[in-house]
Amino acid sequence: MNRGVLLIAIGASILSGCVSMKAPMGYTNIAATDAKQGQDCRTLVGIGRAPDLTGAQAMRQGGITKLRNIEYREQTFNGVGQACVVAYGE
Repeated sequence: MNRGVLLIAIGASILSGCVSMKAPMGYTNIAATDAKQGQDCRTLVGIGRAPDLTGAQAMRQGGITKLRNIEYREQTFNGVGQACVVAYGE
């Protein structure tokens, strides 16, 4: 009986550390036909530097002058993973 409870507790603690999300941050105008894409991604290891949430770096990376859409993506497991800001535009 104690073994089953222990396995459930271990499994719950492992799954609670998983984060996978994609969230729009603004400028949700998806009517661009030939949109460019720029990404500002950072690898997170515990305490890590987050990507530029304003999207300016992602716009520079993609050569975007007119912003259409920007979103934040994160995939981490117990604080280790990757966070990205993705910008779409012209």
